[in-house]
Amino acid sequence: MFLDARGRGSDGYDRPQLTLSVCVPTFNRPVLVQRAIASIVQAVSGREREVEIVVSDNSPDVSEQACRQALEAWEGPSLYVGNPQNVGISANFNECIARASGRYVLFVCDDDRLLPGAVPAILDALADRDQPDRVILFGVDAVDAAGRVLRRHEFQNDVSLGARGALYSLLSDNRFALFPGVVVSRDAYAAVGPFDAGLGNATDIEMWVRLFSRYGVRCVPRTISAYTAHADSATQSTAFDADAVKKLMEIFERARNAGVLSAKTINRCEVRYIHSIILATAFLDLRAGDLPEARKKMALFDLPSVRALGPSATWLPVRLIFSVLVRCPSAFVGPLMWWLNRLEVVRRVRGSRGHGRRRLPA
Repeated sequence: MFLDARGRGSDGYDRPQLTLSVCVPTFNRPVLVQRAIASIVQAVSGREREVEIVVSDNSPDVSEQACRQALEAWEGPSLYVGNPQNVGISANFNECIARASGRYVLFVCDDDRLLPGAVPAILDALADRDQPDRVILFGVDAVDAAGRVLRRHEFQNDVSLGARGALYSLLSDNRFALFPGVVVSRDAYAAVGPFDAGLGNATDIEMWVRLFSRYGVRCVPRTISAYTAHADSATQSTAFDADAVKKLMEIFERARNAGVLSAKTINRCEVRYIHSIILATAFLDLRAGDLPEARKKMALFDLPSVRALGPSATWLPVRLIFSVLVRCPSAFVGPLMWWLNRLEVVRRVRGSRGHGRRRLPA
């Protein structure tokens, strides 16, 4: 059954408000979006009456048939939106929220997927509180294109963090909140405003800053989704350059303006965060054997704005190692990377800071 733009079913009758809208923004990935929708269908486990699927397609000429075909297996309400033109990542997110009719929204991008039993786990978590949560984090598996688990990002205990704890956790760990693990009430999205298109691929981080600063976050010890790390992802296929650094710094400036954490605390987080992102992108280039690109990433440390942050004691050993690597002959980099991969200090830069089960302060 399909819902129209006003939330009415294909038979013309209004439907009671649903609990959860699973939103699938997509662009030019018909095979992957079919897999994503199929994973949602499989993850619902008999709770179709409480859930809808909303697909917002920035490439209907390429993907509409694939999306509609995948939705044929779905027995609950759904809505397909074919945008006449590619409106971009942020506008596509906003389109999903505008079309959603559920009290809560979960995004599953076209290259990600839900895990079996995910939707009942979400609905049960939403139902077991006297006071409704506005922002909830669930665990996420980072997987490669073949579905092999690279890292597990999950929580050991069910804990609610106030605005201070939530914002600090977000700004001090770039893997704290991953998109397919974030469930947000539609009212909260309406209160804080739309995703900001001016921030490019960092638009989700800035949205979490606004939400966490206002509502805090609840962390639930249940893994619900798989986040795919691959070369064609929006994050990794977009150049990380001086402009990207500038946008990240703008997010930290907005966090300062929120007044939740002290400027000193945010400054300390910013140093670690910017250093970790630069090193992580340089690591990907080194692993791929692309020394010229790795040198460009390491050169970002020479930007006046980055130099003004000061050094990061946390990441200084990795920075020194990578500074040497980018100057080595290419024939030596591969063997050296194999050896360095075994060192904990380098493993951290690959994102394993979030590896394993995390115990958070109450």
